[in-house]
Amino acid sequence: MIPPISAIQPFSAASATSGVSGAASAGSSGFSNVIGQALDSVQQTQTAASQAEALAAAGQGSAADAMIAATQASLATQVTVALTTRAVSAFTDVMNLQL
Repeated sequence: MIPPISAIQPFSAASATSGVSGAASAGSSGFSNVIGQALDSVQQTQTAASQAEALAAAGQGSAADAMIAATQASLATQVTVALTTRAVSAFTDVMNLQL
């Protein structure tokens, strides 16, 4: 069975003051760690999809499981690209502010 994609927890102000983010669970902190964990999750989803496709091609796995894994990987990639585009747009808007 393909594992579900874990949700990214919202960053709260209380966790910012303590130095530990709400999404980081094992003692890691900071925005960059949360982003790194999210990208690792996307990579794991893509790896699982590749493995499921290889098993299905070899006749050892289900084609339906391979399609589900491929769809999950595609969706995770699309969300990542959309968030990256939005973050770059927000950064550009902030940089273009006139003081």
